[in-house]
Amino acid sequence: MPQDYLKYYIYFISGSALITLITVIAEKKSPRTAGLLMSLPVITFLSLLFMALSQGAWFGSRAAVWNPIGAIADLVYMGLFVTGAAIPGLTGRVRTGPRRSLEILAGLLLGFSGYFLSIMLLSGFTVTDGWVSLGTLWVAAFIAHRLFGKLEDADMQKSGTAPLRELAVRALFGGCTVAFVVIIGDSAGFMWGGIFSSFPGTITPVLVILHLKYGKLMSQSVIKSAPLGLCATGLYSIMVWLTYPEYGIAAGTLVAYASVAVFLLTISGYTKENKVR
Repeated sequence: MPQDYLKYYIYFISGSALITLITVIAEKKSPRTAGLLMSLPVITFLSLLFMALSQGAWFGSRAAVWNPIGAIADLVYMGLFVTGAAIPGLTGRVRTGPRRSLEILAGLLLGFSGYFLSIMLLSGFTVTDGWVSLGTLWVAAFIAHRLFGKLEDADMQKSGTAPLRELAVRALFGGCTVAFVVIIGDSAGFMWGGIFSSFPGTITPVLVILHLKYGKLMSQSVIKSAPLGLCATGLYSIMVWLTYPEYGIAAGTLVAYASVAVFLLTISGYTKENKVR
């Protein structure tokens, strides 16, 4: 029981820090960098770690196989969020606060409808091999990357540091959202634990905060680089699948994060090389 309460505190604190950091980066550096960060294995790391600590390395390993499958639903969620957010704007181009709130509400309703429908459909498949799971995610992420690449970029001036009160609200909102979705994601088995370990608990508050402040072009810009981050998250989970039973939780986690670092550095180098050409 104490461990259960501890993990919720950790989720809240890490969620608060992460959401605040990502939104500040989006304002001061780049929406694309923020999109990459919000999709990296944070909730996945904490979810798989606590499942392994409470129910054993084997359980965490089996749950990890399902994480990339859940991440496919994240791609659906983000695509439908953009679609839903565009609906209120079909009647005009007014960019007032109330209009943005309607855009967010429509985006969340359509996005989460698609998310839960996707996981219900995907959970009907039998998945036992991590490489099949990862390959399926990467194919879906490639398709999403091509589709999201057609979205408009935000044309905005980088702002200064947000007021302390605003940062506190972001931290509270982000921490509560992450903790809440983890409670939802507590599973009755490794399949649902793995699927919900990729629940968009980091993605949602980032999109809501930035969309509310800057409008739908900002949330679109953030979403454009999210498929790459989800590819890294899928790789992390498959490294957990491979290493937790063989090398233990601590060593497996280090190997998994090292694999993500190598993957991102390789992809970043390849992207820069193509831009030069």
